[in-house]
This record gives sequence, C-alpha cells and structure tokens, in this order.
Amino acid sequence: MARKIIPSSYDRQTVWFLPLVFLVLLFVLFVANTGWVFQVSMTLIFLISGLGSFILIPHQLQKDGKQLLLKRFAGDIRIKIEDIEKIEIIDFSDLRRKVGIHGLLGYYGYYNLAGFGQVRVMAKAKHELLLIQSTQFEPVVVSVD
Repeated sequence: MARKIIPSSYDRQTVWFLPLVFLVLLFVLFVANTGWVFQVSMTLIFLISGLGSFILIPHQLQKDGKQLLLKRFAGDIRIKIEDIEKIEIIDFSDLRRKVGIHGLLGYYGYYNLAGFGQVRVMAKAKHELLLIQSTQFEPVVVSVD
C-alpha cells in the first residue's frame, strides 16, 4: 500500500505575524536602554521557544497499511492502525489549556477537551483539528491541512 502524506502547516497569520513580532521585539530591546545582557536574554528566550514549537509539533502525518506516523523533529510518534480506536474532527473552542504554549507559536501541551477529558495537543493551527484515540497512547490532537 502506498504511503499517504498529510501536511500540517502554520496558518497564514502565524507565518506573517511571528517574524514581525520578532523584529518588533528586537527593535524595542535595542532602542530601550536596558543593557546588552537583558537584550540577548530576551532574544534567546524568544528563539528557544520558537524553536521548541518547531521541533515538538508534527510537520506531517504519514499513513500506510500498518501505522500512522506523526513526523516531528523531536522524534516520530508511531501509532499502529489496529491500536487506533477513533479519529474525529474537533473544534478548537472545545479545548481549554492546562499547561503548554497557546497561540503565537502553535499549540502544544495538555488541554482539557469538553466532554472528553485531558488530551495532548500538538497542533500548528487551530483549524482542521483531529483527535486520535489509541489503546497504546494518550489521546492526541493534531492539525492537518
């Protein structure tokens, strides 16, 4: 069976907004006379959080006859097809963040899903969200294009 690849992308707002926020942050830090240590620290924190989002959130899903593969730079997540109990589309408004990132750099962490319970969210955008329930892994929410 051929492998089916489903991409996951940041939404347009994030693609345009993230570099703009970074440039404004750099401008404000260097115009305000705060000292170079603070300026470098804030820049590094922003870069590390952006890189963390890029590494932890899957950039594509691959499906073949045996498994569903969530491709990410921090290590792939492999879910056997026979272990998948249910895949359903969910609405972002049903999610409430418990701990994690939310918004500018994507969505990553543990959230409460209304009427379901705790799920692990690894999504680049808040549209086209899929809840994947498996017998071997905790419930995962990902975004697809």
